[in-house]
Amino acid sequence: MTGLLQLFLLVSTTLASEPSCPACSKYDYEQNLLERMIRMEFTVEQDLTRLKNENKRLSEVVDTLMDQQKHAERRLVSRIEDVERNQTNQIATPLVYFHARSPQTTTLTTGEVILYKTVETNQGNGYSSTSGKFTAPTRGLYLFFMHTCTPSNKFDVLRIVKEGSVLIASVQRDNNNHVCSSSQAFVQLYAGDAVWVKCSSGSSDRQLFEDSIRWTSFGGALIHN
Repeated sequence: MTGLLQLFLLVSTTLASEPSCPACSKYDYEQNLLERMIRMEFTVEQDLTRLKNENKRLSEVVDTLMDQQKHAERRLVSRIEDVERNQTNQIATPLVYFHARSPQTTTLTTGEVILYKTVETNQGNGYSSTSGKFTAPTRGLYLFFMHTCTPSNKFDVLRIVKEGSVLIASVQRDNNNHVCSSSQAFVQLYAGDAVWVKCSSGSSDRQLFEDSIRWTSFGGALIHN
């Protein structure tokens, strides 16, 4: 009897010290491990997605900065070329200008070329006081003017012409006073083109006037070539 009781106690003690469900404990462990691995993999995928998005955003920022840098470089190159072009034009553009006054005749006739006998300046030697015509020494854009004065109760009908084509026309009259007026014209000329002042309608009452304070003159200048 005593031996049976001891055997029962030994078996009871052994069963109490072992896990109640070894298979279940292993399954739970593996399941928990798998869940942790899945969660870790999901977290890694989220991190990778976040890194990819950040990398894409940074790539777009870099591309934008590179585009801005290229645009700034193109603008800088363009401005440098403009400066160089302007410097070249300034060096290449010759000085051509003239100013002549004091018409040789005062009473005007139709078709007459006005001869200004006093040449104040003639840089480039384009103006001829013999013919009254300016001949362009080089091609380019020119500005011409005529300043015309008439006695009281007289008038003039003058034109600036290029090779006979009218650039600008002027007429003036004052019954009581000596009067002056100015006219200007821009024109593109080739080397050898001529410009002059012409009377388009003359008679005894069409006259020019000049004194120390009122000049009747003709002038022009090359402003761009």
